Amino acid sequence: MMEKILLIIVILFALNVEAFARGHVAIFLSALTTDSLSVHKEKALDSVTVVGSNVTRYADHDVFYITRSMRKGARNTVQMLGSIPGIDCNRADNSLTYHGSSKIVILVDSVEKPSDFIKELHHLRFQKVDVFPNPSGKYADYDVLLNLHTRKDYEGYEGNVVGQVSAIPTDGNGQGKNLTGAYGSFSTTYTWNKWNFVVRYDGKFNQGGKTDLSCETVNHVNGLRVSYEHPEIVNYFRLHNIYTAVDYQFNDRHSLSFSYKFSTDASDAYSNTGLHRQWLADGRNEFFTQMEKNGVNSQRHILGVHYRGRSGRWNYTQDFNYINDGWDADRFLSQSLGFGYDYRHRKHMDYVHTRSEVNRRFFGGRFYVSAGYNFTLKKYEQTDRPTGSLLSRNKYLRNEFWTWASYRFSNSTDLNFSASAERVSSESSSTSDANWIYNLGGKFYHRWNKWLWMRLTHSTGISHPQLDQVTEYGYFTDSLTWQGGNPSLRTQAFHTNKLYIDFFNFFNLEAGYSFSNNLMTNVTGMGEGQLPSGQWGGYVTNVPYNTLYREWWVNFYIYKRIKSFTLSANARYQHQQASFMEDKNTNGGLSGRLSALYYNVRYRMAVQAIYDMNNNYSAFVQGWNTQKIDCLFLYVGKDFLGQRLNVALQYVSPSLAFNGKKRTATHCAALDSDLIVNVFKSTGNSMMLTLNYRFQGGKSVRQYNRNVSEEK
Repeated sequence: MMEKILLIIVILFALNVEAFARGHVAIFLSALTTDSLSVHKEKALDSVTVVGSNVTRYADHDVFYITRSMRKGARNTVQMLGSIPGIDCNRADNSLTYHGSSKIVILVDSVEKPSDFIKELHHLRFQKVDVFPNPSGKYADYDVLLNLHTRKDYEGYEGNVVGQVSAIPTDGNGQGKNLTGAYGSFSTTYTWNKWNFVVRYDGKFNQGGKTDLSCETVNHVNGLRVSYEHPEIVNYFRLHNIYTAVDYQFNDRHSLSFSYKFSTDASDAYSNTGLHRQWLADGRNEFFTQMEKNGVNSQRHILGVHYRGRSGRWNYTQDFNYINDGWDADRFLSQSLGFGYDYRHRKHMDYVHTRSEVNRRFFGGRFYVSAGYNFTLKKYEQTDRPTGSLLSRNKYLRNEFWTWASYRFSNSTDLNFSASAERVSSESSSTSDANWIYNLGGKFYHRWNKWLWMRLTHSTGISHPQLDQVTEYGYFTDSLTWQGGNPSLRTQAFHTNKLYIDFFNFFNLEAGYSFSNNLMTNVTGMGEGQLPSGQWGGYVTNVPYNTLYREWWVNFYIYKRIKSFTLSANARYQHQQASFMEDKNTNGGLSGRLSALYYNVRYRMAVQAIYDMNNNYSAFVQGWNTQKIDCLFLYVGKDFLGQRLNVALQYVSPSLAFNGKKRTATHCAALDSDLIVNVFKSTGNSMMLTLNYRFQGGKSVRQYNRNVSEEK
């Protein structure tokens, strides 16, 4: 009840803000004009646009000009993006998937903004969107990049107030907790002349418990079996974000953007577990209890400065980002047998990243070339809070030089090529290392006719170690298990090859192969030394290493819009192989999604049903995961007050055809372990209520609303 009262107060506040803001007219920042390695604007060539279509295709990306039909029934930008073939939008939480993948990054005029803020913006703000499958550069970890371009004639202000609560009426969450989470946000954008101002706040609270969990572990180092079932677990999570940005357009050739974000979050997990320990040599049994508390409190400051400029036919980009990240980590464990620990650590990271780029076009726009330099500095420190003593210190320095070129041979054929060389230097108190990483990439696009086209790509994604992976500090997680880092861990390179074929503009096939010779993976092994008991003996270790990984997959996707209905279906088979020294595992599995969306114009109401299925088997170095999970999402949303207020309700079913469980098995010389979790014990049969109030105005906004019917 308290959450609903607060939500009503926030909506009334927004109504007052709207009344105050009426009459203020502003001009939104015009589209930025530069290109980048992963994101670049294509100057429209009359000869490359497919006749009768709003899409222009290139080797590395597609350009969708936003039409009236794409805006139909969409309240915000993310729902409009869901009308692009290959992209599905879950309207309940405004989440996107691309061919079944959630690895999506969204930019505005080639500049990063908070994803939640972008999703809440009105789609009338934007003219077109670039879709980059399998992007390169800094976005190589994503499966698709979406770059939104602002309408040059857009003027006005807008704001959003969102309130959301979720609950499990049947108490499947455990601990007598029906309410599982609450979320609220307020954002506003105000522009005037050459200025654009953004302010946003969002907060989140989640709580829950998992009771349907069991685990059995056989420790071969020490000759014992440990098992437990149905532990009492309670989790709490709290998040607060404040974001502000200022954009200034000097003229048509130069613009500058500043952004600052402050984030603080806290998570706490409490568990009480009854365990059974059996010594295999003599059959001796021990029964004991274990109480554990884990908490993290963090604060993050993020500063960004972005310049976009043009001189003659040359475009320039300069980005600067700084992150100051600090978090307190508390780990407490107490066993009735006497073992316990109380770790209270302070972790800190300083991060500096700069990106410089220059690019231009030749030969009437058909040939495009860009080159740039990236600099990255990361400093990690870990200290013991009670004593202030330094536990670990690491430093990473990266210098990357890259180039990118593309050529349009004809109306139907496009080719591009990329190359980079990066020197990675790492340093800790005990070790230092430096190596060069070379990357080559290429993409080829060809259209045979109006109904058949293909895209062939090769790319390399780079991932660098995090603090916990390279720390020299380690600790015992129980009396016979040690967790540590690896200062010698090297940067990971992940190579991907994809073939994508589209038939009749509604059915497509994707096949791919990925591999890495240095994938960062936790490996379980054996150690010997002084135990927490003070005795000398053997124990189990968990340390990250660079391992081998292979993967291939086939993906089918169907998308069709029929009047007020939008239908999509996706099926993916994936096969994996992982190995490290004598350990090797192979596995695979099937996953899929069915989605149906209906929008009634007369009643301003949307109805959506999504069926998710994951009957998947995945492999890692010393074991595998099996997932037999499926569920049904049902969503109903309706607009009120002239589409300013939206009320939506979502229901998530328990697992239907499968058992709803996830199983993780580990088998190696050190131990055998089997963990089973009923995933839908804490999510199935849940409901979520969302209220979203939007206010907007401005001279050009109202004018554009009158002319929206002119769009195709």
